[in-house]
Amino acid sequence: MLYKEYLLQEGIHENHIIYMNFESFEYRTITTEEKFRQKLDELLPRDDKKVYLLFDEIQMVTGWQRIVNGIRVSFNSDIIITGSNANMLSGEIATLLSGRYIEIPIYPFSFSEFLHVKGIESDSRKVDNAYDEYEKYGGFPSVVIAEESIKDTILSGIFDTIVLNDVLLRAGVRDATALKSIIRFLADNVGQLVNASKIVNTLKSEGVDTTVHTVNRYLDLLESGYLFYRARQYDIRGREYLRTNGKYFIIDTGLRRNAVGRKDGNYSNRLEDIVYVELLRRGYTVDIGKLNGTEIDFVARKLYISK
Repeated sequence: MLYKEYLLQEGIHENHIIYMNFESFEYRTITTEEKFRQKLDELLPRDDKKVYLLFDEIQMVTGWQRIVNGIRVSFNSDIIITGSNANMLSGEIATLLSGRYIEIPIYPFSFSEFLHVKGIESDSRKVDNAYDEYEKYGGFPSVVIAEESIKDTILSGIFDTIVLNDVLLRAGVRDATALKSIIRFLADNVGQLVNASKIVNTLKSEGVDTTVHTVNRYLDLLESGYLFYRARQYDIRGREYLRTNGKYFIIDTGLRRNAVGRKDGNYSNRLEDIVYVELLRRGYTVDIGKLNGTEIDFVARKLYISK
């Protein structure tokens, strides 16, 4: 919606901007390729001027990839797609577009952005208190600007949306108890080396019966839903990834506290999580290093393209 406002300010005529949010009441019934095509037939202008198409939560529409590719081929257009699933642009769409797209990951506010929104200078005496708030409630914009009395309520809503909509419902997960237990385990062990077997043993000790296969599937779903990121172990001397443990980091420290239900005393793990997400935000690929049996917290690499 903000990009639509930007285009209008740039002088683009409103009938050449098509914005569709597939979670909205207006477009929620458009769930198939045919319904999507029919609606676009109504909305697309009949001239040669460039049209801007903004599709929000497009993964709600089955077969959307073919429609988007058809628009790209047939119209003078710019197409902006957003979605809440990491696999959205994989598979068929990558083949159809043959690399003709740019993927832009979106993260919660960094601490620098948090300070900017709060109107706090980086050399201010208020920075320490601001960091405590940032660590406690995280960087989701709606949470940052809210009154403290409702911050946790908003965080609970965001958490439920990710877990219920993006993982449970869309992936057809049946064992909600196991999934929520895995989320709590990962959130409570941010920055710790874990694997599926360790999670299974921990859950069984808590009376939750599950399998390594199920845990691995749920871990993939949590990554696809952008709730957790997995950092693999990289053997620096051998220059290869190790097929052993990895570390999981949650997208936002506020969501972590919401999942765990408390703020524990492990300050270093919480800080490590913030640093990891900040490295991703800056465009780095981040692994966990291992050299001669010694762990290196982060191995951060960025692809540079020579001019």
